[in-house]
Amino acid sequence: MKKILSVLVLLCLTAVLLTARGLPDVFQAEDELTDGLYAEINSNRGVMIFRLDYEGVPLTVTNFCGRAEGSLGQTSSFNGLVFDRHVSNYAVFAGKPSSTFPREKGGNINTGLAGVLLMDGFLEETSATRFFIIQSGDDFLKTKYTPLGMVVSGAKVVKKLQKGDRIESVRILRKGKAVQNLKFDEAAFNQLRNEVNDSIMRELAQEEPLLSQAIELLGADYKKTPTGIYYSVLSPGEGEPPKAGMQVSMHYTGTLLDGTVFDSSRPRGQTFDFILGKDGVIPGWIEMVTEMRPGEIRQVIIPPHLAYGEQGYGPIAPNSWLIFEMELTAVSGD
Repeated sequence: MKKILSVLVLLCLTAVLLTARGLPDVFQAEDELTDGLYAEINSNRGVMIFRLDYEGVPLTVTNFCGRAEGSLGQTSSFNGLVFDRHVSNYAVFAGKPSSTFPREKGGNINTGLAGVLLMDGFLEETSATRFFIIQSGDDFLKTKYTPLGMVVSGAKVVKKLQKGDRIESVRILRKGKAVQNLKFDEAAFNQLRNEVNDSIMRELAQEEPLLSQAIELLGADYKKTPTGIYYSVLSPGEGEPPKAGMQVSMHYTGTLLDGTVFDSSRPRGQTFDFILGKDGVIPGWIEMVTEMRPGEIRQVIIPPHLAYGEQGYGPIAPNSWLIFEMELTAVSGD
């Protein structure tokens, strides 16, 4: 029995060490690389080479390569970046807020190992130029973030990275005929983005048919925020959006996905007035109102985590998506 326990303990320790250390270098130099697509990140700590998962997450990889080569944007987005955040023995982060794109699921990279390159976004890739490199494995990461590369050379450099370290340059390496002609420009990015969006909507139609129908009713010009709100502007407004501390007056009608109206200000003939940022309204409302101009009307679909969440409220069941027609009728205060 003691021998069995000893073996189990040894296996557990081995698993922990592998997770913490990641894999050893597969290659020692660029000329040893096998066919595939790679990103060479040259830092003040040394050079790291990541094999990119173009087959598994082509949109995410196209975004990264295009930003690195300057074909998405006028110049490279990564040269000269500083790692501005470091969670000790876990991950280093770099990049600046920028445009968004939909998150790809799946891929072929195991985040249970150290040395994985991921985009830094939640629900969507909320910044096309912000990424992080993990120094310890974490299986959970793949459920929320998109892994796009695995270190194959420079694993020791990954472990040394800290806040304040600098990326001198990022170079995309194409090895083999299969990747020589890959393009990472606007046309390639837009085509892949449309394909991913179509895939998301097909999946949504199967899993959440009522939500899918509600999104379709927003029209072809609907938008989606990085936090997951879908909306369409029915009528534009004029003037400046309200700021925190201002009083806003709203007309609204709230419905569930099945069309049930759960509340409306219009039959009462009285607007709903509140101080923005002080009075308790759901987070999805705050996000929308701070973007609206006086007189603007929006059709809005708010996800549960920005509405009443797991608790629900009155006739609103837990984890409910909510649909609102929102009209900003007036703004007052400084």
